[in-house]
Amino acid sequence: MKKLFLVSFMFLSMIAAQQANAQVGLRTGLNVSNFNGYSFDSRVAFRAGVFYGLDLMENIKIEPGLYFSQKGIQESSDGISDRLSYIDIPVVVRYGLSEKLNVFAGPQASVLAARRYENPDGVSRATSTIRGYDLGAVLGVFYELYDGLGAQLGYDMGLISLNYFDTNVKSRVFHFTLSKTF
Repeated sequence: MKKLFLVSFMFLSMIAAQQANAQVGLRTGLNVSNFNGYSFDSRVAFRAGVFYGLDLMENIKIEPGLYFSQKGIQESSDGISDRLSYIDIPVVVRYGLSEKLNVFAGPQASVLAARRYENPDGVSRATSTIRGYDLGAVLGVFYELYDGLGAQLGYDMGLISLNYFDTNVKSRVFHFTLSKTF
């Protein structure tokens, strides 16, 4: 499955590279994540990656991306934290509301890259207590601040159960990022 996503991303990138209106960019920022149905505190963590924008028609752009995205949960009163590191592969469609403002939505596949679970009894890096992938939907808004520099607010909503310790929970992530398009 990982290879399929990587090949798909590379294929879309090659197509986009041949287009005159294609753009490549870097994006970095913060995630605020949690699981639905849990009363844990949200985890604030890092997100960074690359994207490729391809104009499809006036005001509509398709944008595949590849991001390293830290997610998870924490509970300071119980000393529990679960730091999950994912490779996120969104493919969003952007609709330009104006020259500088657009909204976006699309699917996202995520592959679990690493895990660090801490509780008062110790630390575990085992991934057997959580599904190794996630499928979700992404939506948000983007505003270009100045000459290719932009700010984005997005929401990632897991659509399948992560089977977290045999519990039906789904990932929920708000992210705020800054980007630079070249």
